[in-house]
Amino acid sequence: MHNLQSLMRPHMVKIATYHGVDPSEELARKAGIRPEDVIRLNANENPYGALDKVSAALVGQPLHLYPDPKQQKLRTALSEYVGQPVDRIIGGAGGDEIIDLLMRLFVEPDQTVLDCEPTFGMYSFAARLADAKIISVPRTNTWDIDIPAMTAVIDGLTRIIFLASPNNPTGNLLKESDARALLDTGVVLCVDETYYEFSGNTLSHLLDDYENLVILRSFSKWAGIAGLRVGYAIGSATLISHLMDIKQPYNINIAGEAAVLAALEHRSELLTRTRSLVEQRKKLEAVINDLDGVSYFPSEGNFLLCKFEHKTAEEAFTGLAKHGIFVRQFPQTVLNDSLRISSGTPEQTDQLIYALKNIV
Repeated sequence: MHNLQSLMRPHMVKIATYHGVDPSEELARKAGIRPEDVIRLNANENPYGALDKVSAALVGQPLHLYPDPKQQKLRTALSEYVGQPVDRIIGGAGGDEIIDLLMRLFVEPDQTVLDCEPTFGMYSFAARLADAKIISVPRTNTWDIDIPAMTAVIDGLTRIIFLASPNNPTGNLLKESDARALLDTGVVLCVDETYYEFSGNTLSHLLDDYENLVILRSFSKWAGIAGLRVGYAIGSATLISHLMDIKQPYNINIAGEAAVLAALEHRSELLTRTRSLVEQRKKLEAVINDLDGVSYFPSEGNFLLCKFEHKTAEEAFTGLAKHGIFVRQFPQTVLNDSLRISSGTPEQTDQLIYALKNIV
């Protein structure tokens, strides 16, 4: 019998994968509770879900037809929303697809991709799939970018730098001066603004000055449609044209397009929900300020990175899970005493606060 693995690309045989969050049923099984008692504060999802008006927009869609490969309605609506020309915009099956497309366009095996840990794990995962060398430059003790350390590792093999703003899981923004310093090297800089609607901060105004800048955004968090997987990128017309050429022709499905168009039409209601989630984050901050044994890092997203002083992250995670509350753990040593907690509804926040007071 032939060895199937011998036919595979060697770097794919034993790859370090990206582990997403478990479904609620599995979380409940592990914790020994009912699925309906699970409070998901582990994936930065929107706990309010999709607007009824967005869900209604899915009814009656022509599911038997292929979607528009040129994304004309989608890109036109996004153009109005972000204030950029249509030819500077591309939609993706979540931001993850855009990350993968950037790898396909720019990175060859053994070339270099940079990120700054701790950060979103999809950047390094996509680099591993591309058989690229990933260099994760540690952040400073305030989670800022260490520009001297970054520029020191940039060389002729460096192709893309991925930086999130606000950064996941630390919540801090990328400084414009740091972005400019990296863009001036000529390397492609992808600024992931998945949490833009929570922070209100963007570097998209730099697109007129830098052809090597890409802005990445998503509808998963603020619009409450993570299950439909729609994201988008803003970049130079040249870059977007090449991404459009190499994407799967029907990458945005009919349901995803309909949901996005409805979400943009009813954005004011959705943005009211994002403000509520920011308020819940601030409510949690105020409580933690008065708690002994736990602190947090200032965040501009819909989440807090909380540090536990008298417990390990595993102990705190287990203690919260016993209350039906699930948060996010990270494998990095620098976060071995920290958990990321997503903003919830007011009722979920109250239950979280009760549980925190009990475990710390």
